Amino acid sequence: MSGQAAKSGMSRRGVLGLVILFAATVAMFGLAVLPYAWYASVNAQLAESRVDMGFIEAKFKSAKDVRPAGLTASDNLELMFATGATSGTGLAGLQTLVAKLAEENGMVIERTQPLQTENTGGLAVLRMEVEASGSLDSLRGYLLAIEAGQPLIFINQAKITAQDAGAEDAAALPSEKLTVALQLETYGWWEAEP
Repeated sequence: MSGQAAKSGMSRRGVLGLVILFAATVAMFGLAVLPYAWYASVNAQLAESRVDMGFIEAKFKSAKDVRPAGLTASDNLELMFATGATSGTGLAGLQTLVAKLAEENGMVIERTQPLQTENTGGLAVLRMEVEASGSLDSLRGYLLAIEAGQPLIFINQAKITAQDAGAEDAAALPSEKLTVALQLETYGWWEAEP
């Protein structure tokens, strides 16, 4: 070695080798730490999934012995259908029932309109539009009476609007003067005539 090379310390090849060795050490450290970092991130998700699975298993175990109430042969299914000898009288009975429920709940029937019925064999789908007015509390009771009563009546559409208060009712709240337009549907069952 010449005197000048000894004074400068390391050659260029030595410095390059040292840099490569340092980079390899950092890369090996990164590769060694990578599985642990991945395990830590997945472990948090795994713990959360185990808790969720525990809740689901508990729900299934508690519901396993509970059977929902079902229809039996002793149930009177005729109460679920509109009564009447034909679909026309079934619609008339539905109209009477809807008016009675409105009166019981403080609603005023403005208009009823029978819609097209569908008859297949002895089963008829009866539809009707009803327009009524009343307060919010009356409407709530009316809708509940329709949905919870017998025969089964389904509300397919409902459009609720608040009426403008007149000069004499300036102090009335909008919720006290509501108009509701309903489209109702029920089913009727009649034995097919020979």
